[in-house]
Amino acid sequence: MARKGSRKVRTGCLTCKARKVKCDENKPHCNRCINTGRRCDGYGSKPTPGLLWHRPRQLLSCVDHVGEGRALQYFYEKTALYLSGATDPYFWTHLVMQFSNFEPAVKHSVIAISSLYEQFQAEAAAQSGVQLRSNSLALQHYNAAIRELKSTDDQPLVLLVCILFICIEFLQSNKDAAIQHCKHGIALLENVNYSWAREHLVPVFRRLSTFPFYFGQGSNDFPELVCVDDPLPNFFQTWADAQAAMDIILSRTLRVVREGDGYRFGSLRYKAVPPELLAEQDDIRYLLGQWHILFKSLDARSTLPMTPAIENYNLGVNFIEVMSRAVLSARYETCRIWLEIAFEPDELCFDSHLIGFRRILDTFLMLDAAIPESSRVPAAKRDPQFIFETGFLPILHCTATKCRDFSMRLEALRLTTVLGTPRENLWEAGQMFAMAKRVIEIEHGVVLNDLGQSTGPPLYLKFPDDEMRIRFTIPESKVSTFINVDGKEMRGWSTGFVMRDHQNHVYIREEFIPAECSDKTGFPTSPT
Repeated sequence: MARKGSRKVRTGCLTCKARKVKCDENKPHCNRCINTGRRCDGYGSKPTPGLLWHRPRQLLSCVDHVGEGRALQYFYEKTALYLSGATDPYFWTHLVMQFSNFEPAVKHSVIAISSLYEQFQAEAAAQSGVQLRSNSLALQHYNAAIRELKSTDDQPLVLLVCILFICIEFLQSNKDAAIQHCKHGIALLENVNYSWAREHLVPVFRRLSTFPFYFGQGSNDFPELVCVDDPLPNFFQTWADAQAAMDIILSRTLRVVREGDGYRFGSLRYKAVPPELLAEQDDIRYLLGQWHILFKSLDARSTLPMTPAIENYNLGVNFIEVMSRAVLSARYETCRIWLEIAFEPDELCFDSHLIGFRRILDTFLMLDAAIPESSRVPAAKRDPQFIFETGFLPILHCTATKCRDFSMRLEALRLTTVLGTPRENLWEAGQMFAMAKRVIEIEHGVVLNDLGQSTGPPLYLKFPDDEMRIRFTIPESKVSTFINVDGKEMRGWSTGFVMRDHQNHVYIREEFIPAECSDKTGFPTSPT
């Protein structure tokens, strides 16, 4: 049976709400938090007019059979709590749950997501994703959601379900379908005037707009940018304000970087960059500078809630603040580095950003140090195995593959297994670890063991020659099998490493990268 709701945390402070305990509602800070040594994050703003912003007391009662009810219950009790990762879970735990009570398209999508998510958690699926075709319940309700959408012209509803469809494609590792849903949803945003949709859906699409720039093949895969003309505020009151501004800057930075592909390793190397691209680079450079000034002066209390994952591992409210600062600082430094190398024709350009990489690494080391030893959980036992949002993986992978200081990149490789979630939407930690490990081996002329530790001295401690460096990798999206010379079957990825030769010609070095000595998540396992 569905859990009954409770009045005890409905109007309490944000900290008590996150902890699901009764709040005494003392103002400005509740005594329950103060007396237990916690930081009271105050009281939330009033609900948006027109919708009752609360988590429903019970799930949709009109379910056809026990499988649907079980899937809805699983979503309510687990899936919705963890999809958001380290970000505010409000979209999944409140908005989606509420709409599933009266919108069939949302209900069907939720059942499909929940069934796939449970399958993902239970199986060794982190390296390949689950598939609708092997899950009859999920497939049935996914098709039902599509039929419901065909009969409506409710644009906010279409946008909401579009996000849910993207989640379904993420779970299946369907890159192309996820990109198309993302582009379609962002294109519809301009015609949506409902304030609740703009308040709650635009931020999700703004964050989603980044993944096609990472995974897309070219300009046809790149979405329009969401609200790029939003000016920076005069000050950041909360971490959420700084995050929203950084989301816009990150999307613009990634677009410039991808438009610079031809100038870095394509047919436009050493060619003049068009003035409009240089002007956009200058605009973003200025915005980054202004953002950093506002960020350094941010001293307000964090209004980010304690997410279920953070509460589950007893990380505490202080960890949220450390994490918020670390993630935003790392994204700022990453944007600065990528923006400056957007049109550079060789890989040596990264060497001038060693200080920036050091700052990125220091922020994540600070985050690593903030995790209590009692809360550290092996990757195979982590909950969740999959999150909808992008977490720490892309930044750590960038540091491991583009910072050419040997000791620093090994530290970034280690942190991938500590801070990364096995699957962050399309980012698969086991594959990223294996790719970065092999990049380091090739560039430094060294052999690393299964844990990413050096088995001997490297040929280069830092700054290998340009022709030793890998521009980027082209791995298979899913695990395949390979029979080696000994007749042994190996699982892994056929991968192309894009490099240049002594004649300055770009070429692809083909290798098979094994996914061995890892647990079901794809992370390497420590010897017991």
